Amino acid sequence: MATNQFPPQSQLGPNGMVLQQTITSSGAVTIPANVNIVYAILIGGGGGGWVGSSGQGGNGGGAGGVTADFCTPSSSCTIGAGGTSSGNTGGDTIFGGLVGPGGGNANPVSVGGGGPGATNGSTSFYGSTGGLQGGNSSSAATGSAGGAGVNAGGGGANSANGAGGAGGIGISGGGGGFSKTSTGGAGGKGAVCGGGGAGGGTGGAGGASNTFSGGTNGGTTGGGGGAGYLAAGTNGAANLGGTGGLGGGGGGGGGKTSPYTGGTGGAGVILIYY
Repeated sequence: MATNQFPPQSQLGPNGMVLQQTITSSGAVTIPANVNIVYAILIGGGGGGWVGSSGQGGNGGGAGGVTADFCTPSSSCTIGAGGTSSGNTGGDTIFGGLVGPGGGNANPVSVGGGGPGATNGSTSFYGSTGGLQGGNSSSAATGSAGGAGVNAGGGGANSANGAGGAGGIGISGGGGGFSKTSTGGAGGKGAVCGGGGAGGGTGGAGGASNTFSGGTNGGTTGGGGGAGYLAAGTNGAANLGGTGGLGGGGGGGGGKTSPYTGGTGGAGVILIYY
């Protein structure tokens, strides 16, 4: 059987299987008795955006990790919660022996959103090496963007007057790096879910997914929430980071002025085909 296929957001899956269940909360899972194998897509909860502080924005959270494979169905599941507004890691999504790892935390003084099961500043398919994080900057130069590819890295932060680095582009986007006085780094676009934008003098936009848009800064210093697989990220508002969209979007970083709060990452999801 072929593995690691990833159907588009439609009813039709691999081998002619049809999307039967979209699960967004933990609990019991009922599969017909005659179904012994299913194809499941698991997305972990998005990482939370870090809180800002006086004169400095917060980094954006990384998007939730993705696992897609055939499995023997289990009778229950766990949906990973989005990371909280203190930059916490998103929760793992679990079903049928598969794990969709949560998006990583947004380190308060370093790069944007850390990745699932990998080093800070990256995000990945489960079991894959995390992408490279962008380099930080302490000058007017923009922080380096996170590494692109399947496994996107988080953008480098800027502790001086330049802009923060953008999160990398991948299956799950990396979070943007903060700025003190310029624009926070944008969240990286993800084919499945986007990273959160960072806070700064002006907040960075959340990363889009292939089906939904990331949130904007809402005209404030907080970053926009990254898009999830099932919903758009919300805009930053009143110097707060935006919330990541349902299905693993990364939370936006908090603004550089009060109340500084980062956005919560979007909860995970399971899609089951049979």
